[in-house]
Amino acid sequence: MKVMNGLYRQRFRLLWVVALLGLASAAPGADRMAGRSGLDDTRPELRNLKLDAPLSSQGVQPAQALPARNAVPAALDAALIGATGRQRVIVRLKSSATSALPASFAATRRDHKYAIEAEQDAFVGRCMASEPSIRVLGRVQHVLNAVFLDVPAAALAEIASDPFVERVGPVGDYKMDLSETVPYIGAAAVQAAGLDGSGISVAVLDSGVDYTHADLGGSGDPADYANNDGTIIEPGTFPTAKVVGGFDFLGNEWPLGPNGNDDPPKPDPDPIDDLALVPGAFAGHGTHVADIIAGVNGVAPGADIYAVKVCASLASACNGISLILGMEFSVDPNGDGDTDDRVDIINMSLGANYGQPFDDDLSTAVDNASALGVLTVSSAGNCGDLPYCTGTPSSAPTALAVAQTQVPSAKAFAMNVVEPEAAAGLYDAVKYPWTPDPVSLISSTVQYGDLDGSNLNGCAPFAGDLSGLIVAVDRGACNFSDKIRNIEIAGGVAGIVMLITPEAPFPGGFGGGPAINIPGFNISQADGDILRAGDAVVQFGPEFSSPLVGITVSSTARGPDMSFNAIKPGIGAPGASISAEVATGTVRTPFGGTSGASPMVAGAAALLQQACRSRGYDDDDDDDDDDDSRSGCSPLELKALLMNNGFRDIISDTTGELTEITRIGGGEVRADASAAATFLAFSPDDNQPSLSLGFADVDKPMIIRRTVKVQNLSDKRKKITVTPTFRFADDEASRAVRVYPKKRRISVSGHSSRRFTMLFWVDPRKLSGNAMNSGSDGNNPAALTASEFDGYLLLKERGGEEVALPWHILPRQAARVVPDRRTLVTGGTDSIGLVNKGAGIAQNDAYAIVGLSDEMPRGGRGLMSPMPDLRAVGVSTLPVDSGFCTSEFLWAFAINTWDRQTHLVPVSHQIAFDIDRDGTDDYLLLNRDVTFDNVTDGRQLTWVVDLSTGDANAFFFAEHATNTGNTVLLACGEHLGLSAADALVTNVDIDVVTQDFYYGGPGDAISDITIAPFGERFLGIPSGDLAARASGTLSVTDFGDFPGSSPQSGVMLLTNGDRGAGAHGGATEATEALLFLAPDVDPPAPLPKAKDDDEDDDDDDDDDDDDDDDDRDDD
Repeated sequence: MKVMNGLYRQRFRLLWVVALLGLASAAPGADRMAGRSGLDDTRPELRNLKLDAPLSSQGVQPAQALPARNAVPAALDAALIGATGRQRVIVRLKSSATSALPASFAATRRDHKYAIEAEQDAFVGRCMASEPSIRVLGRVQHVLNAVFLDVPAAALAEIASDPFVERVGPVGDYKMDLSETVPYIGAAAVQAAGLDGSGISVAVLDSGVDYTHADLGGSGDPADYANNDGTIIEPGTFPTAKVVGGFDFLGNEWPLGPNGNDDPPKPDPDPIDDLALVPGAFAGHGTHVADIIAGVNGVAPGADIYAVKVCASLASACNGISLILGMEFSVDPNGDGDTDDRVDIINMSLGANYGQPFDDDLSTAVDNASALGVLTVSSAGNCGDLPYCTGTPSSAPTALAVAQTQVPSAKAFAMNVVEPEAAAGLYDAVKYPWTPDPVSLISSTVQYGDLDGSNLNGCAPFAGDLSGLIVAVDRGACNFSDKIRNIEIAGGVAGIVMLITPEAPFPGGFGGGPAINIPGFNISQADGDILRAGDAVVQFGPEFSSPLVGITVSSTARGPDMSFNAIKPGIGAPGASISAEVATGTVRTPFGGTSGASPMVAGAAALLQQACRSRGYDDDDDDDDDDDSRSGCSPLELKALLMNNGFRDIISDTTGELTEITRIGGGEVRADASAAATFLAFSPDDNQPSLSLGFADVDKPMIIRRTVKVQNLSDKRKKITVTPTFRFADDEASRAVRVYPKKRRISVSGHSSRRFTMLFWVDPRKLSGNAMNSGSDGNNPAALTASEFDGYLLLKERGGEEVALPWHILPRQAARVVPDRRTLVTGGTDSIGLVNKGAGIAQNDAYAIVGLSDEMPRGGRGLMSPMPDLRAVGVSTLPVDSGFCTSEFLWAFAINTWDRQTHLVPVSHQIAFDIDRDGTDDYLLLNRDVTFDNVTDGRQLTWVVDLSTGDANAFFFAEHATNTGNTVLLACGEHLGLSAADALVTNVDIDVVTQDFYYGGPGDAISDITIAPFGERFLGIPSGDLAARASGTLSVTDFGDFPGSSPQSGVMLLTNGDRGAGAHGGATEATEALLFLAPDVDPPAPLPKAKDDDEDDDDDDDDDDDDDDDDRDDD
């Protein structure tokens, strides 16, 4: 998991200030209230945003106040401003990495590496001269131009001021996420045909590899492992014939050293998967992964393994510095600057949920490795069927993200409750894939915890004799596998882990250690309450099961990706295999999750690369990667062969219907079909074996064009028919999206390629309202399914093979409100004409503007410095009944940013309240996940933190429609220490800060705002929501400034306000937040636009007809 920065960063003192209005005398309070109606008359839908019951979190600690933003160098990440002690940082230098050189310059890459090293040497020399205690933790030149330093915080500003430095930032860390599966995916058939991955190298970036295990070419003697010193290479132990190289970039203490995650790595030359014998250790992950890829029984048993240790043996964390050093090693193992010795494939079974591939430096390293000719295969994540939760680095555009599907023998189990009779029946029970299936009926009274009522979570050894009992324990405090193993040791015949929060049961991961020999199950909190009540009798057995083959696993992640709304994951694979267990010599144990699915695909890619080389194939994909120095397929072509030939009829565990493209991509991997393929297809527009059209605001009919390139790998001409299909019949029947190939038949000569154009016609009149938001439906997969359109483009050779490209678009019916003017007439009541020229309903809500901010430059690609950038902040006070808010008023704060947020998860909007105006903040209002301190739920709430106690409480969902720059945070007055007596009386000081949830800075702020309940100068009242082509008005009353409050600038009209399920709002980016300003207020200034910023691939169709004039053979 990436390191989360402090809760908030207070009061950036920016160069700009809120524009001041001329002071006017305050109107009487009665006048200010006269134009306001009750909640049910104005915004009754806000009642739907209130939680049924408040949620709470304790012990919240805000970060220390930040110094002024303009007092520190621009290159210093705001997450480091105010830091103390020693810091681990990544310093990105301004010149390009060697991967930026095109393939035609590969011969000069070594010289460029030497030039970068000289630049880095000079930079380090300047740093050391200024601060001798600085330690260099590592350097990379190929995948990034970066230096990793351990540095006193006091030296950060000077380092960031160096003219050669692009950015200084914190280092993000990540989290680690055969006998039947190898034949199932077609790998056994490929092996039988003589392809076993020989001559192909795969780097396993993980917790190391136990090269003493027999399945990985070792002796198979556990004593050899036990006697191995994991910090040095004993003579004759490493490398081996199978594990041919590697390095430990982490050491065996991180992150459990004296300073935890802040301790720097301690690299050593021995990449063994070490410390597995420590109780509760996480070692073994990398050994399992390596065995699945290329072990004796693996997918590609002839392939070579490079063991690259970057993840901990003592925890599930992977070190950010070590990961990038491991990437650098993988593209140049001998470190001579020449990448001819690079590995062919990298596997990373790790990641961070809701990944941001644009900002993530590891994702950039993945893309740069692809440019050098190395394919990265990575697990999509184990966050489940949540929109946008696919992780990084798998969300990197060039990475192949892998979903998890069920193994052929998998079964769905139910728990049969016999007693109490009132609760009798079948209940969902997800069996842990690393435990055996029940082979006969298991029936017993349920024992909750130990016999004496202790050890309710099962994390300690049980003192009592649990022989013959089914034992239930609560989730939490230790690994699922530790709980079930403790139950087995005490004599239990089956174990149940009961959830303690209201999510669906799921197949939790294996935490390492000896194999478990009793069935283990996961059940919901509600079903667990039946067992907690006591005296329950339950049964498990084959009679309460059904087959799961061809179905997704419930924990596998859902896309699209966060930065580009592109198709992720790209492919699926069974993720539960019996593979090598570290330190045992010969033992194999279960291993699952997408961590186990990713190496299945990496092994399949190794088989395909061997096939490409055996045929003497050289790439023709136009992606300019560095694969001209040796034969074989490029990373893009390997992805295409795999995704083009997947098994597409995979069923969703969530719906029981076909799985959506944003959860399975090209389908489940089929190595045999991929190896036999004689042609492939991809889109050269974005160099992907898919047609990802992304998100689109559709305010009028549009046509989107995409190019498809077909490569004929054979020596014979191919005649191919092009047929677009929809994933779901109701999407096609709606005719909201129609898909046409400009050529339905093409002819491709042997060993050549041909291109053709696809047209996607989108009719907004046939789209439904917006079902998606980041709040109440933020974790609702059905909302995404209802909104997206997807399918496959089938390319079928006449009388022969067929390949497929997945396609996907996320269109939204959009309003486009055009006002007759943007400048207010002040001093009374003004009426502005509005016309909705879009196709969607304009859902209009008005807010008094209390702050404006000019646009700032965005953080660069891979710099881990996203720039959530405030444009305007508004407030509206709504009178409500005392049953809704005891204070009888609801404060609504509207935040509009220059760039949109795909989902609200990565952005943290924060409003600090100084209620008594003593200079110390009292409350903090902010958006966070339901869980507050992580992102496992996917729904964003508005939280209120009492800064005097650290207690946080949530009363409302956050309002955010997804793919919008508008967010509304709600709070009753009493949540902020106010009452009805404070209305039109009490002034309150606020600061508004926005920054990234994961990375922290740079962020933006508008500070020193003073407001009062109902004290808005401008009261905007829209005439109502506007249907397509309808007209209306915005009435604005100017009451003058409230005494003691800050001058206000005008009215912000949000045109995509939330109106409930199926109507969460949609408007074009340029019109979703309209600013109506007083005459003496300048609008916030945008950055100058590049010449082609407004150009895209979307074109309006001139004739709106449905013909296809080019339906003829390409011969």
